[in-house]
Amino acid sequence: MNIWAPLRARPGVDEYKVGERVAVEIHSGCGQCKRCRSGMYTSCTNYGQNYGEHDKRHRANGFTTNGGFAQYAVNHVNTLVRVPDDMSDEEAALAVTARYVDVWLHRTRRRASRGRKVVVIGPGPIGLLAVGVAKALGAAPRHSRGHARESLGLGKRLGADHLVNATLCDAVEAVRSLTDGKGVDYVMDCAGTEETVNQAILMCSRGGKICLAAFPHGRVGIDLGHAVMNNIYLYGIRGEGKSAVARAIALMAAKRFDANLDPHPTFGLADVPKAIQ
Repeated sequence: MNIWAPLRARPGVDEYKVGERVAVEIHSGCGQCKRCRSGMYTSCTNYGQNYGEHDKRHRANGFTTNGGFAQYAVNHVNTLVRVPDDMSDEEAALAVTARYVDVWLHRTRRRASRGRKVVVIGPGPIGLLAVGVAKALGAAPRHSRGHARESLGLGKRLGADHLVNATLCDAVEAVRSLTDGKGVDYVMDCAGTEETVNQAILMCSRGGKICLAAFPHGRVGIDLGHAVMNNIYLYGIRGEGKSAVARAIALMAAKRFDANLDPHPTFGLADVPKAIQ
């Protein structure tokens, strides 16, 4: 969970008051390396260098510093985003998840997504929110590809124009047929398997762009020749960056898409082990 109520602040920090709800970006860069100075703090070259004598001020919640399951955690004021009073904790906690597609479209000339065709592969939490954010940013039509019928149904409610159940058909052929054989402008792979990465490549039109939002469990083999011959761009993405959490909360607060569609049960903090299991 990434919703916090600050217990106290260091002297000089007056942007937030004790007890205010805030969403927290995962990364806080060192602020001095070439990546941080260019705004790419999620690619900080001092990643993980915050132990013992090597304190370069980089922080990554849940990776190199305590995350949301810790009793107490320290966060830089630059990583905090105020949660609107009328937004529930459950909805606000998803802002950090929703930021993936926003930061990707931001990096790939965000406004170019309006009116462009988008496919989202993988109807998990990130994939479902990707459909909602793509809709909010004006992409049309939007396609959702996955296996679980229930999750695909949620994709439809979040704004997908077409659903592709990969267990019932050839997903690439289905997308191609919906685009007169030309393919789509953007594909967001939220599954991270060798099969889905290659499907993304084959679903793209010439000059299309692919966001690799999932972490593969190991090496994957891809049809690099097809990608090169068709001038297809592959973008790795890590963390939020570019103030994407703030933009995600703004979209949610404006009701541009509904993040309260997850049917799964909720758990109290005392039941975290059960929830993880």
